[in-house]
Amino acid sequence: MKQLLKYLFVGIISLVPLFVVIQFILWFRSITIEIFDFISNYTNNSFYTSIFVFLSLFILILIGYNIEKAGKSLIISVIDIILEKVPAISTIYAVVKKITDLFSSNKKNNKKEVVLVEYPKKNMWVPAYILSDYKDVVVLFIPTSPNPTSGYTVIVDRKEIRSTTLTIAEASQFIISMGADFVKKEEIAQIIDKSKEEEK
Repeated sequence: MKQLLKYLFVGIISLVPLFVVIQFILWFRSITIEIFDFISNYTNNSFYTSIFVFLSLFILILIGYNIEKAGKSLIISVIDIILEKVPAISTIYAVVKKITDLFSSNKKNNKKEVVLVEYPKKNMWVPAYILSDYKDVVVLFIPTSPNPTSGYTVIVDRKEIRSTTLTIAEASQFIISMGADFVKKEEIAQIIDKSKEEEK
């Protein structure tokens, strides 16, 4: 009985990625249907609804294309200018925008750096993203597993961090997989060994 339960557990765990993908597809489908129904009820005409949906998709594709090729979009720039002038919303919008920019794969935005830092105590190394810096002070975002969008914002001295060649995608992959996908392990091991030698 114990062995059967073990096999059952292993079987369930192996299918977790599939369940997550299915849940995401169902969620996306549900949201799409709700938006379509809302537009359909508003226009009360399937033809106008279809035009609106295709136009919306075209605008989203255009925005994505402009950001990928030019690093910015005129539509997004206009939205930024408008929302920055609204007192309460401007603060929330600015914070959310900075977070989404952090995880953006935009080729023009290559200033994001993944570093290693000892947190929450010495000899415990975690990947972190540099949010901003001033002189020798660095503001880091330390993501938590398995959700890299949640975590802690800390302020540390620059000498406490170790630079890496990890990309945001690679670091996120490591965090989501809870360390199972250990990319650039040789480089990370060398950084930690070098740090130990410096302390001696």
